[in-house]
Amino acid sequence: MSDEAALCKRFKILVTEHLGEEGIMILKGAPDVRLDIRVGLSREDLLRSLHQYDAVITRSSTRMDKEAIDAGTQLKVVARAGVGVDNVDIQEASRRGIVVINAPTGNTLAAAEHTMALILSVMRKIPHAHNSLISGEWDRNRFNGRQLNGKKILIMGLGRIGMQVAVRCRAFGMEIMGYDPYAPEKKMFEIGIQKVTDLTDGLSLADIVTVHLPITSETHGLLGERALRSMKPGAFLINFSRGGIIDEAVCAQALRDNRLAGAAFDVYTQEPPSASNPLFDDDIADKVVLTPHIAASTFEAQTEVARIAASNTLSALRGEPYDHAVNLPFMEQHLGDLQRNFVRLARKMGILAAKLMGNDGGPAARCRVTLRGDALCDEDAPRNRNSPYTVAFIKGFLEVTHGPETNYMIAPLLASERGIAIEESIGESGTYRNLIEAEAECQSASIKVMGTITEEGRQHIVKVNDYWLDFVPHGQLLIFQNHDRPGVIGKIGKLLGDSSVNIANFSLGRKGASGLAFAVMEVDGLISDELLSEMERDGDLIWAVTVKFNGETQI
Repeated sequence: MSDEAALCKRFKILVTEHLGEEGIMILKGAPDVRLDIRVGLSREDLLRSLHQYDAVITRSSTRMDKEAIDAGTQLKVVARAGVGVDNVDIQEASRRGIVVINAPTGNTLAAAEHTMALILSVMRKIPHAHNSLISGEWDRNRFNGRQLNGKKILIMGLGRIGMQVAVRCRAFGMEIMGYDPYAPEKKMFEIGIQKVTDLTDGLSLADIVTVHLPITSETHGLLGERALRSMKPGAFLINFSRGGIIDEAVCAQALRDNRLAGAAFDVYTQEPPSASNPLFDDDIADKVVLTPHIAASTFEAQTEVARIAASNTLSALRGEPYDHAVNLPFMEQHLGDLQRNFVRLARKMGILAAKLMGNDGGPAARCRVTLRGDALCDEDAPRNRNSPYTVAFIKGFLEVTHGPETNYMIAPLLASERGIAIEESIGESGTYRNLIEAEAECQSASIKVMGTITEEGRQHIVKVNDYWLDFVPHGQLLIFQNHDRPGVIGKIGKLLGDSSVNIANFSLGRKGASGLAFAVMEVDGLISDELLSEMERDGDLIWAVTVKFNGETQI
């Protein structure tokens, strides 16, 4: 952004917690930013002042919950200088169209190295040996440890940190197992990770279990009494994810009962933990290593997360490409021209499906999307979220009932709230090199649409339900079903001509021996509800509907 443009628009950014100096310098050096650094701001003052800011940059202590987001009437961006966004109400931010940004790559190496440090510390009893020595003892026999070479480690959660831990474990000569239903199998194979599909089996085989999962409804309390009892006797448990995934009281008892040989924690259910935390009990002190959530606390990591948070916040405010938006279902700049074209096509397919389904069958209950072809099937994409094409189909489908303001950010949330089950699968390509198949179901009806992109870059719908046809989803379409007999198209053409509506293109599909036909006309001119009813009545149609595509929505 030029200095001249910056004078026309200045963004107000609030920093509420300590941010690395590089991030501060980026913000201070931006001519279009007015920066307020208010570390230690009280909750009352935060709520009172949020209305004036375009963006807030926090770490983990500032609660950006619904109350705060409601107070931030001008907010466009909430950025977290770190990985976890537990302190941000992501759903409420999505409703308001507020982008939530984190910095997941900045502390990856720091967290992976700290994981290895704690594994080595608890298995070699390094902190305990240190404390013994400085207290005046020289007791070498008391600190016999375990070596890593040849040990089996189960890594729960194979995101960026989990994968980096795996790389380092391989260097130690360990046998690596991984538990993550959404991890890309290609990367697991490249690193040499054996996939575990049954958690109980993996826990029973592992000498070391390290946890790198997000805290969700699925993972909260995941490692409780039953899971810890299934662990291999004498194993070690390491927690680097979030407090609440491991039951700390159960873990302490397992250590006390000698079912676990040791445990190391960097995160806790309550932070800071209270003195009554069972992991602090004296009788297990020689089996635990505890650190105060410092996995990301290196100079390099803090510099990097500050840089990422600051630069992406600026880019988001300026309308420039940016990374790490937590609540955007996909990042536009990561898609090629063909992929973007398919996203636009998928949205139109959603609009088409919703218009064809109408209201006769009740509310939608399920949407299925099948992707065929190398251009659409990204093996490295996260498998815990839908592809851009599925999200685009959902957006288009919901636009018909919720209006064009339904954005990509909120579409999956709206579908979930309305009980619409979303399914996505990948299939082999056939006649068409790349193809999207999408189906919407309600209680008593279903609509299936297939679409592709030609080599010239033109969008085509090639099948609707059981009718093979070929038309471009553009402009205003008149779509109808009729009994396949002579004279029907002539009647429709006359009725349109009498109303000064021109036919620009026409496509017809027939379904075997059913005696039915399906037609799509691209028309120039307005088709009123009265004309539509007249065509159904006098044109001998079973039903008719109009679909209007208002240009190409930018993604």
